[in-house]
Amino acid sequence: MKSNGKHLHFFAIISDAVATLRGIIVPLGFGFVWGVRHLGDIIGYVLIIPLVIVVFNFFKWLRFKYEFVDDQFHIRSGVLVRSDRYIRIQRIQSVQIKTNLLLRLLGVVQLKFDTADQASKGDTVLSALKLEEAERIKAEVSRGKTQQSATAVEEKPVQTSKDLPKKIYLLSGKRLLAASLLSSKIGVMIAAVAGLWSQADDFIPDSIQGRSLSYLEHASLVGIIIIIGVAILLFWLFSLVSALLRWGFFKLSIYEEEWCIHRGVWETSDETYKTDRVQAIRIKEQWFQQLFGWCTVYADCSGSIDLEKSDGGSILVFPLLRKKELPDFLKTAIPRFSGPIERHPLPMRGTLYRMILPAAFWIVLCSVLTWWLDWGKYTFIAFPFILAYIWFKNRSEGWALIDKRLIVVNRWLTKTTTITTKQHIQSFAKRQSRFQKKLNLSTCKTFIRASTQETFTIHQLDEQDADRLFHWFRKK
Repeated sequence: MKSNGKHLHFFAIISDAVATLRGIIVPLGFGFVWGVRHLGDIIGYVLIIPLVIVVFNFFKWLRFKYEFVDDQFHIRSGVLVRSDRYIRIQRIQSVQIKTNLLLRLLGVVQLKFDTADQASKGDTVLSALKLEEAERIKAEVSRGKTQQSATAVEEKPVQTSKDLPKKIYLLSGKRLLAASLLSSKIGVMIAAVAGLWSQADDFIPDSIQGRSLSYLEHASLVGIIIIIGVAILLFWLFSLVSALLRWGFFKLSIYEEEWCIHRGVWETSDETYKTDRVQAIRIKEQWFQQLFGWCTVYADCSGSIDLEKSDGGSILVFPLLRKKELPDFLKTAIPRFSGPIERHPLPMRGTLYRMILPAAFWIVLCSVLTWWLDWGKYTFIAFPFILAYIWFKNRSEGWALIDKRLIVVNRWLTKTTTITTKQHIQSFAKRQSRFQKKLNLSTCKTFIRASTQETFTIHQLDEQDADRLFHWFRKK
């Protein structure tokens, strides 16, 4: 297989220039520009920097070429230092096509190769291509992998994904709205606004800031409660719209050996993942989701993952499922992780042992606040509620060992059920302190090979159960 070297779409110059500005100039120069009192003295530098970046990216685009050479994808790039990169087609795990509103207006897309390398080291991105060219490259990669498989295994039939998917899961309008309502990240937004508010004196004029603070100082308790309520409502609505744009038109197509995931309104993406890369399944239930019997399904995969678009390295498999639909969903999507999902609660003495340190911390904190502040004594009112939450959190955790599957249930604010198999566990550690030994308790920690270092821990389980898990892992 041989093709002529080709350039990216001409828009790649602008796309790379904008990415450079966003990645370098904006973070480093934003605070500097706002801190300069005489902006007119540096206006020349403000204009020349983007021009230099655009010119540099023009030469970068001119020197960038790609082509197919036999069973490899060849990329030539570099302005000051020439680089030739060859990627074996057989090493390409998936080809992802992504676009956003600006790219759609220009009729171009972004194409990314995922290889079997760890994290983002295996990512190869072609930033701007015509859709027809991206589809051609994807077809060439698929054709090349099929030909190599047929050559390598002559006596056995070639195992390829069927043209038609086994099952298609669509996120309906009602479920999209429910997912947005139940999964809005309002806490993250409040933290972001709080961070911006701490720097408000650098952006907001003194006159406006003074009037706002003066109003808050003279507002009544009811007025402050109303302001806080309206602010939370606005944050929640903004988060709702963000979730709608992020998960709109979500579609999961399940083939024989892979998943195809399409999602996004503002920025769309078509992602393909081989099911043999999946190392663990994570089932997350936020408070409102658990209350109404819903859950979100994630997958931890080996190889390169787009960490910016994933949830801490986990792939979003489906945004919202009924808990009663989960067994059939797993049986269809990835059978080796399917089966009953049970939980053995941790021993009572383990729960009490885990409460000692948090209780001591909050007692010390409340005592210090009472000593230094007049209103500090009121913090002890929250102490029973904090202990009740810690008790509920620890009692809702657990584990189970069913055939070849290890199930671990953890909770902080979100209940997370992790399902993995023995073959995907890279290492297993059992720890025991002197106090744990007296109480016949142990802590087990499991490591799996995913795009990022993934671990899940079973805290303060019975020593006999810990030994059982340890021998289960060691047994051939």
